[in-house]
Amino acid sequence: MVKLIYTLIILLLVLAPPATAEPSYIIVSKRLVPCYSYIEGKYHSIKPSNRCCRGLNDIADMVKNGEKDRIAVCKCIKRALLHITYEPSLIAIASQQCQTRLSLPPIGHNTNCS
Repeated sequence: MVKLIYTLIILLLVLAPPATAEPSYIIVSKRLVPCYSYIEGKYHSIKPSNRCCRGLNDIADMVKNGEKDRIAVCKCIKRALLHITYEPSLIAIASQQCQTRLSLPPIGHNTNCS
């Protein structure tokens, strides 16, 4: 009987889908830091830095569970940029210039992430 219970537990662990966590504010904000000078408009005519592009690609990769993760990432970006004066459209432009796997929209302080 004990072997049967252990077998069932192991079977459940093997067959269970992997748990995926919602995107983390801390990680999103850290990945966004290299983009601050760009989205603040300080280097508008220059392409975002390679570090900024890597960060944006990392953020785009966090969207794995569709709409739920997209909303979470949007909220994280809004929170990370709460005390910064920036041009929301530059987030989308940087995303395009960096050719992120998921195109990030303009996200401003008043953006409804839903």
